[in-house]
Amino acid sequence: MIEESDLLRLIAGDCSPAEAASIQAWIVADPRRAELLDELRAVWDATGDTTRPWDVAAARERLLSARRRPAAPLEASKSSWWVALWPAGIAAAVIVVMAGAVLWHPRPAPAPPREYVTAPAQRLALSFPDGSHVLLGVDSRLRVAPGFGVRERAVELEGEAYFVVRHDPDHPFRVRTRHGVTEDLGTEFDVRAYRDEAYLQVVVAAGRVALRSARVGDSTLTLRPRDRGVMDSSGVGTITNHVSLASYLAWTRGALMFNDAPLGAVVAQLERWYDLDIRSEDRSLEKERVTISFRTQSADEALTSLTKVLGVRFTRADRVVRLAPVHPRQ
Repeated sequence: MIEESDLLRLIAGDCSPAEAASIQAWIVADPRRAELLDELRAVWDATGDTTRPWDVAAARERLLSARRRPAAPLEASKSSWWVALWPAGIAAAVIVVMAGAVLWHPRPAPAPPREYVTAPAQRLALSFPDGSHVLLGVDSRLRVAPGFGVRERAVELEGEAYFVVRHDPDHPFRVRTRHGVTEDLGTEFDVRAYRDEAYLQVVVAAGRVALRSARVGDSTLTLRPRDRGVMDSSGVGTITNHVSLASYLAWTRGALMFNDAPLGAVVAQLERWYDLDIRSEDRSLEKERVTISFRTQSADEALTSLTKVLGVRFTRADRVVRLAPVHPRQ
């Protein structure tokens, strides 16, 4: 049971990190609790009193009387955190709401975002206290803004991630990337925004998503199940309907699938997934398009499959892989 005294300790900065996370999760579960926290913060700001005991009830009643609205009673939270069930072998973590006590303290020092980073060949499953969860792809970075869940739920992504979002119209869930913003409208969706790719790609598995450019004034795309939305660096958006979810979401199951993809895109993903540096001695390969699937954790097996499709051979020295023609090409 969360009491007003617990909220006051949060405001005063007297909570441990674990207590702050628990209280914040309780607040996120009901918008009225955020209003109550705002009211108590107003009491703190008005009095600046750090002594104990505080006459919270009297101060709060005066505040509510001045605002001419009824007081909302405290309620016990009945929600629990969802535990993500991702494929075995993927690291898992629970996102706690960071530095909760600092967020409402008068004149606080700016709280840094919480950051989650995956290396090449690594994925990470994350759970949020609001019931949403994320599978962060290889070689990716996710930043969670301070105050997540209080006014909005905002994250920043560089790389790829699959989101399963608990919809809350009062607290929008937004994924910000270099080329645009993706906003949940009650859905499951994949966002891809690697730094070396000049576009933002969103594929919707369920529900709806709003996709808009990072450029002010550009139009917003509304995506539905099996829609693929792309926003390029100039702010131009396109939608492809009825795409193969199996192809675009295969990575969440530990596989990679490509259908008539440029070889450069295939190589870039193999480099991220297997922590390789792949180089070609044959410039003609740059024009190749490839249809291929990879369902192995072995880099050498993946390279063998690729070279068979291309009709080339490979040599490998640690991370460095060189592709070369089997026979000189005319």
